[in-house]
Amino acid sequence: MDTSSEAVAGTPDDASSDGTGEAPRQGGSADDGAHAATAVTTATPDSAGSGEAAPEMVDEPAPWAPPTAQDLLALAEAATWSVSRPHYEALQIVLQAVSRRPEGRLVVTGAHDVDAWASLLEQAWPELTVQRVRFDEDPSEVHVRLTVAGPFDVVVDASDLSGTEQARLFQRTFMHLDKGGWYVARRLVPTAGETDATEAPDASEGAGAPSAPGSPTRPEARDALPNENIPEEPPYDGDLWSLVADAQAARTRDLVDDLSKGWERRDVFGLAGCLAEVHVHSKVLRLVNSTRVAPKLREEEVDAVLAARPALGERLASLPPVTWCAENEYVVNRAADPYVQTEFRVPEMVLRRYDDAVCSRGQVVTRDHLLYPETFRQNWMARMANIYVVEKFPRFGVVRRDVRDPDPLPGAWFHLDSEWPGHFGHLLTEQVSRLWAFEQVREREPDVKVLLTLQHDRDPMALKPFESEVLGAFGITADDVHVFAAPCRPERLYIATGMFSLPRFVHPDLAAVWDRVGDHLVREAEDRPRAERLFVSRRPSLKRSCHNVAEVEELFAARGFEIMHPEEHSLAVQVSRFRAAHTVAGFAGSGLFSLMFCRDPKDVVVLGPDAYTARNENLIAAVRGHRVTAVRSRSDVEHPDGWWTQQAFASGFTFDVDDEGRFLAEQLDRIEARRA
Repeated sequence: MDTSSEAVAGTPDDASSDGTGEAPRQGGSADDGAHAATAVTTATPDSAGSGEAAPEMVDEPAPWAPPTAQDLLALAEAATWSVSRPHYEALQIVLQAVSRRPEGRLVVTGAHDVDAWASLLEQAWPELTVQRVRFDEDPSEVHVRLTVAGPFDVVVDASDLSGTEQARLFQRTFMHLDKGGWYVARRLVPTAGETDATEAPDASEGAGAPSAPGSPTRPEARDALPNENIPEEPPYDGDLWSLVADAQAARTRDLVDDLSKGWERRDVFGLAGCLAEVHVHSKVLRLVNSTRVAPKLREEEVDAVLAARPALGERLASLPPVTWCAENEYVVNRAADPYVQTEFRVPEMVLRRYDDAVCSRGQVVTRDHLLYPETFRQNWMARMANIYVVEKFPRFGVVRRDVRDPDPLPGAWFHLDSEWPGHFGHLLTEQVSRLWAFEQVREREPDVKVLLTLQHDRDPMALKPFESEVLGAFGITADDVHVFAAPCRPERLYIATGMFSLPRFVHPDLAAVWDRVGDHLVREAEDRPRAERLFVSRRPSLKRSCHNVAEVEELFAARGFEIMHPEEHSLAVQVSRFRAAHTVAGFAGSGLFSLMFCRDPKDVVVLGPDAYTARNENLIAAVRGHRVTAVRSRSDVEHPDGWWTQQAFASGFTFDVDDEGRFLAEQLDRIEARRA
């Protein structure tokens, strides 16, 4: 770590560096020599006709000259500062930073003295483009503004409120630097005794603390439960030096990234990968960014970026946001189920076109160092994540694969890729939920084709029957689908917001899409009598297996249920059997997802372990009106208190025939009595 106090070329070598920040006073002022007097000849009334000219002195601006540190000091002394005038070492380092590209882009961050700093820099470098970022500004609006105007060559940190404010401003701005860009903090603000109201938690600054209830685009209290993710954490509450020191330690010690330690640790590693240099000059901190990273854009942010940069694409159509309440019955053998909700605040559904975007495996959509919202399955989360994107800070990431040389794809394409490609459950829930806009795209582009990926080890690399059956409902054939392996660049890429996003929302209009797919599927199935009671079983070799599955199957068979293993039947047959039954029971998971294709409400019984926190069946039932009875069993591995692990989520369980069996029998009796 360089801890020198460096002099700047063109400044006095004897400038003070004793910590006072004062420089020796020099004769003259910043305005000395700024203008030259030039004599010009003009005609005046007194000299008219005399043939003589009266001289007149007119000031003309001299050519701009690069400022010195003394010039900056003079400008600083002439300005009004709310907290304190910049000290000389800070001005020296800022001079070095900006002199690298005087016509470049710069950000000033802070609170009270942002305008004073910005004015000083604009006077010293008239060609410099300066953006002002204050702590009390909306982080999302700042992110959009800097995304449109960036990347930046310099960030000048003029923080003066608290160390935590400084660290959070750093998280908002540092990753907007270009490769080789400088971050200059005139001082490290202390954290002791922080009581300022500006320290209120902000969901955008950390791992995703929930925002005010009713926010359409941020997690609410009910979403903050760990669910297919590590728990959300409060915003970063340390200071800038602690964050940088941890990152520098990680960088020098080659520590291994470990998501299980939490998002805060992941952010430390993200910063570590971007630190090319760390310097301390007197009390000035200077960081150099080593790489260009990509801002992540939310649904509500990307439209502003498209409007400012129309070459990227445009917003085409939308469905308004809707709030609705599920009225179906839900019974569970627990005191409560914190993962089930009855009110859904569904955000706006938008159809967009991206021009020359790059698509990469795992749902990644990017262009010009931007990560579009469709990259993220749950893009309403405070922390948007994708396993194919390396996390940097909460709002930034880097695509894991090299996407610099994509294959060109002329024409129009509909994006139907998934972070979990080729997965039956994700196809039915997330990918199908984007097809609400497909007909609109086909009206615009009759020759539009579908773009997606499959499992990297699928052999042959072709659609499976269930995928072809679903897409066939929209007239999409195998010839209309391009399965890509290498990154590609569609000429025109159409993308629609998904109507189904676990655990937050499901759009009621998704029923029309499900109806279309379901009706198409049953036309392909053999027309024959079907059982009225159906139990959908699960093989012991699969995740979340029930250790006494045979005993459970016998229990349901004794109650008149026909046992079905869905993998033994086409999707068309599965849907036909689901539609024919009045009661459908089974183990929680994708085997029960054909409930979405049932037009009429069913009695549904779901068996599963406590640690399986997904509630897909409940979102489906909310739309379809299915009456759900859930029987939860103790998992082999439980989630730690306040935490979530993949090991627990996928763990097996044993159905307690005595305890849970008694509850199940009571509920089956109740269902039969209701049907009598």
